[in-house]
Formats: sequence, structure tokens, C-alpha cells
Amino acid sequence: MTKYEQVNYSMPWQCGHYPPPPIYYPRMRAIVCLMDLDLTTKKKFLPPEFEPVRSPFDSIFISEYSESSIGPYNENLILLYCKFEDKAGLFVMNIYVDDDVALTAGREIWGYPKKMAHIELSQVQGNIVKGSLTRKEKKLIDVEVELTDRPPGIDPGFIISSTPLFNLKMFPDVADNTKPCLKQVTATTLLWDNFKVKRGLNVKSITSEYSEYDICAELVNKAKFNQGGFYVECHQTLPNGELLKKLI
Repeated sequence: MTKYEQVNYSMPWQCGHYPPPPIYYPRMRAIVCLMDLDLTTKKKFLPPEFEPVRSPFDSIFISEYSESSIGPYNENLILLYCKFEDKAGLFVMNIYVDDDVALTAGREIWGYPKKMAHIELSQVQGNIVKGSLTRKEKKLIDVEVELTDRPPGIDPGFIISSTPLFNLKMFPDVADNTKPCLKQVTATTLLWDNFKVKRGLNVKSITSEYSEYDICAELVNKAKFNQGGFYVECHQTLPNGELLKKLI
């Protein structure tokens, strides 16, 4: 048995794949590239339950977790600012990881639409940080940012703690593959604290290669990356989520 032993919590029942939340990341670092997207493009990529909202907080995250409750891994997110009924937040359009425990826990607990991929985040070299996302031999994101000598214009800790992440959690029916057996709108709010570094950034270049298996390219190549962003090194906590609405 492993330290993730969980009877009647996560499969397999005799040796669960992941522990229950909260998940702790004592030494995470990330670049967050803010982007400007028009409402027509956002509507195309959002489920019909969500209303697109023009906002400077649409963003691309590339994170490195050198240590966590479920082990080390890297992660990439593409987030779209929107509303669900009267609640505003960021819809997790795409999310990629390079670890199977992170993949399984993310999908089964919170409903994160995770896929496996190769993700890199360079160390700071001078003021330059590079990040990339590669899946099925396609470089879905290739970004280079320049860190500024100024702190970000917005406080990263406040933005993260005040903006829930929305997911459309779905599982297919075992007997009828024309419909899901579970469909829920969920929300989860991260916590960032114990900051070691908080710096603003400017996106020097970002490209996305077309892939028939992923939908990054159309969105990334239409976005304007003139909003800046930030680079952080801090502590992250991923708590339990919240069920906003049961659709099925």
C-alpha cells in the first residue's frame, strides 16, 4: 500500500491514486501571460452555460511545481474570463500536466479538463523566461517573456484568491456513449501566499502550432498579448471545490 491509500475515495479502492484535498505546493513558480480576446472568439470556446465577458484577465499560465502533496510536475492552463449565472470567474478551457496522478485527481475531483503533455519552464536567465507546451509532436505554446524591474500592476495573490476557476465536469455514461452520466458546473479558488518573487512581465513572443488533437492554436494566434502579466515564486494551495450547479 502507498501513502495514498484511500478506501472508498479514489480508484483503485485498495490503493487510491491520490489523496484528498487540499493539495499543497510549497515551492511553485509560474509565468502568467495576460491576453486580450474578442467576445466572438471567447464565445466559440466557452460552453453554452457560460457568458463571455471582455476582460484583461484572460490568460495563459505555465507553472512548475518542484514539490507538492502529490509529487513534482509541470502544468499549463488557458483561462477565459466569463460569468456563470451571476458569478464571475475564469473558465479552464485547456489544462495540461506531465504527471498521471495530477491528471487523474484533477479530472475526477474538480473536473479540470486535463491532458498529458510535455511542459517546460526555464529558469530566469537575465530577465528572460521561456515556456513551452508540446503534445503529439506539436508545439502548442512557445513563449518568451521579459521580466520587468517593477512589481506587477495587479497583485497576483489578490487576483488568484478573488477569481474562482470554473470547470464543466463531465463523465461519460458506461452504457450510452451519446451522453454523459454526470455533468456539473464547479468552481475552485486557489490560494497563493508566502511570495518569494513577484515581478511584472512583457510577452516578447508567443506562437502556437496547429494540431488536429488540440485547440490551442486558433485561440492563441487570435489573442493580443499586450496586457503584460507576472512572474511569481510562492506557495500554492489547491482546496476542495464547490458545486455550482448539477446539470445531469
